[in-house]
Amino acid sequence: MSDPLEYKDAPELTGEIFLKGTGYGIRMVFPETGTEEMLLSELERLCIEAPVLSGNLGIVLDFQGRRVSRDFILSLLSRFIWPRKMRVLSWTGYDAETLEDLRTMGAATGEPVPEKTGRREKQTAGALVLAKSLRSGQRVEHEGDVVVVGHVNDGAEIFASGSICVWGRLKGVAHAGLDGHEEHTVIAGVFEAKQVRIGGKVSSALGRSMEWWGKPVIITLENNSLVVRELKL
Repeated sequence: MSDPLEYKDAPELTGEIFLKGTGYGIRMVFPETGTEEMLLSELERLCIEAPVLSGNLGIVLDFQGRRVSRDFILSLLSRFIWPRKMRVLSWTGYDAETLEDLRTMGAATGEPVPEKTGRREKQTAGALVLAKSLRSGQRVEHEGDVVVVGHVNDGAEIFASGSICVWGRLKGVAHAGLDGHEEHTVIAGVFEAKQVRIGGKVSSALGRSMEWWGKPVIITLENNSLVVRELKL
């Protein structure tokens, strides 16, 4: 299995674009602070100092929770990606509007799926670890497991081919098992979600009347039914 992909605090705190080596090449993590013009200037510097960006390595552009404008995306394409012939594998982040804009512009979104050599057969990606909470309007999509070391607030969404684990409060949407397999789970340190989904199974409306509401739980799909068990931590 490939190494986990982690969102680190460094880019957000420094305002600089952060480069991380991965199994597929390079992950370019954009900070959530600073103007778009500052980011373009920072990218100019990176392209000079890291000529490997124009090589054959695959690149994933990770905007984290930043809302990115269409003008900024077009500037990236016209000023950097097309002239330098960058091999961009995917554009990712967890701002729902940014992801929707990228899709309408024809960009591939989400985490890249590793491939085997030879037959080029697709595998499940590694775990995506988010060391922060998700706010309302933020959306995560990943071809593997997702671990959130924080809260998933009401209005935030996680869609994973694998399992989902939220260390804090789960109040938003969690949809695990998009690959169709039944062995995936949803785990929450504090469950306060109105609905949960695994594979094609969607729970009925949930609320405070549930005896395990506000407690740590593990949710599984068994015999085509969602089963909730309280976790004794």
